[in-house]
Amino acid sequence: MSGEWGFTTSRPTDARYGDDVAKYAMSSGDQGLKTFVREVLQNSNDARLYNDDPAQVTFRLETLEGDDLREYLEALDISTWSDHANLACETESGEHLAESMERIQDEGKLRVLTIEDQNTQGLLGAETADQSNFTALVRDVLFSSKSGDTSGGSYGLGKAVLWLFSGLSMVVFNSTLSEPDPRDNSPRLIGRTRLPTHKSEDGDTVYQGHGWFGDVEDLPEEEGGARPESLWGEGANEIADRLRLSRPDSPGTSIQVVDFRVPTAEERLNEDELASRITELAIEWFWPAIHRGNLKVTVETEDDTQEASLNEYPNFSPFTSSLNERPNAVDELDDSGDVIEEPISLEVPAKSDESGQTDGELNLVVRRAHSNERYKRNHVAFVRGSGMVVEYYDRDKVVVGNEHFHGVLLGGRARPWGTGDDPTEEDMIVEEFLTAAEPPQHNEWKRTETLANTYSRGFRTAVESIKPDVTDTLRSLVAPNVDRGSTGPERLGNRFRIGNEARNGAATRESPSSRRVSGETDISFDETYDHWVFSGEVEPINEGYEIREVTVTLARMAEERATNDRLPVASISSDTAGVSISLPEENGIQIGRLDPSPGTSSITFEGSSEQDLRRVETRLKVSVNVAKRGDD
Repeated sequence: MSGEWGFTTSRPTDARYGDDVAKYAMSSGDQGLKTFVREVLQNSNDARLYNDDPAQVTFRLETLEGDDLREYLEALDISTWSDHANLACETESGEHLAESMERIQDEGKLRVLTIEDQNTQGLLGAETADQSNFTALVRDVLFSSKSGDTSGGSYGLGKAVLWLFSGLSMVVFNSTLSEPDPRDNSPRLIGRTRLPTHKSEDGDTVYQGHGWFGDVEDLPEEEGGARPESLWGEGANEIADRLRLSRPDSPGTSIQVVDFRVPTAEERLNEDELASRITELAIEWFWPAIHRGNLKVTVETEDDTQEASLNEYPNFSPFTSSLNERPNAVDELDDSGDVIEEPISLEVPAKSDESGQTDGELNLVVRRAHSNERYKRNHVAFVRGSGMVVEYYDRDKVVVGNEHFHGVLLGGRARPWGTGDDPTEEDMIVEEFLTAAEPPQHNEWKRTETLANTYSRGFRTAVESIKPDVTDTLRSLVAPNVDRGSTGPERLGNRFRIGNEARNGAATRESPSSRRVSGETDISFDETYDHWVFSGEVEPINEGYEIREVTVTLARMAEERATNDRLPVASISSDTAGVSISLPEENGIQIGRLDPSPGTSSITFEGSSEQDLRRVETRLKVSVNVAKRGDD
């Protein structure tokens, strides 16, 4: 049995769908190798079988040329694919595809990345099942069937990056199933390409751009054209051998990214450079899972094999030591290497169906750093049950003197790690809440659409209280005896330019205390999109006052002092009802402005800057105009 490509057809009115997918791929191409490694490993880690063995993931980089390349392309039925790819190249969205095809032809080489996991579930589920591993990874776009309490997320972005990192938008899967669902004759092989929507040469047929490589059944065009299905058993084995995609005798999935490239790289990295970077990223973002023995990662090239070993990357030992030394926690951080921990409350609100409310806890574990431990010093790793670091929260500014530290914030099923205790029912509820609080990139805990659609009032306060509570707790643990003077809302109020200021800058004669506001703000750099993201909530301290206007500017810093250099605000939004949003220019730089309806006593907002390739430290400056209620 030989595999072939089949492409779905559509009526002309449906033709935009394929172009929209291609545009999404192009606009999302700046996610970088970090996102690719995080998402791929997260998928394998989530699919681990419930036993004592780790999920084993191998990244295998190969460059094919000569006879090896010719035989590979023949097995891939490249001629059928090329007929459609050439038509797709003529569309607006097909430029990157044409460039990749031209490069491969000129160089006579093709780089292939195979990601092979073992001791995982495999691609379970029928070809057209509503929810299954198979449909989530192979057929659906940006949706996920993950239902485990520790799964990495619910958006399925991981599978989208597979095609984004293929210059030909082509990915092939070969899977050994852990159970006979839907069949017991593994392996199961299928490929998918995502091309822009295109028309046949005669213009009579519109192809959606979605093509599948497998056992193709021809159907009339009114029934959708060719119906591609998986190859099974010996037929799959034969094709897998020719595609260099054969599997070991262990449940799991092998994913092959054809013409692997990093969209953001200015130059194509060689295989040794790619292997080293993949290994480093695996350690950086999955050291909790690796440390606990739940995940093993290796990277192979033709010349070398690297293992993501914590022994080979001692930079992360301060974090693993924090977990190891939890049973020996002390009351104060007197000496280097001392570990202290403190609970942080998290009040999870009820869901829309009134279930799931709990007074939960996170655990902040802090270790005082040795003088030579500088990597990610004064950062807190946010971790839950999936075993992936969601975010490294930079808290360098809370350090007083030389009391440097490394911290781990453990939530959900991860909260009792290192204590010997099992997760509680409350931990399970927190795990579900934190999972819903992760955006598609799974790179922070914040207000998301999933939270908004699942939980009732109070979810935003709960999730946005985590970072301020971590900061306050760190201050008490790292330097408990330092007098910091005024803190909290009063200190925040003093930072703001607040008052019933006229447009020409003339302030009213009201007392300063009547014009103060309270609230919290946060700004951090998003490495996925190379921009700053910010959020805040403000309200007058005096209940007799209301907010008239809020403006947000982004000031670049120089040696802890703000400069006159401003970074444009690219977007800003608010969940507060009745707030009008605008992005006017001030001195030629775009800022954010929120104009509330009369009587508004508090405003929440969030937004982002334009792309900042310089990555200069930037401060969020919030100006709030308040006035007595009822004043004109």
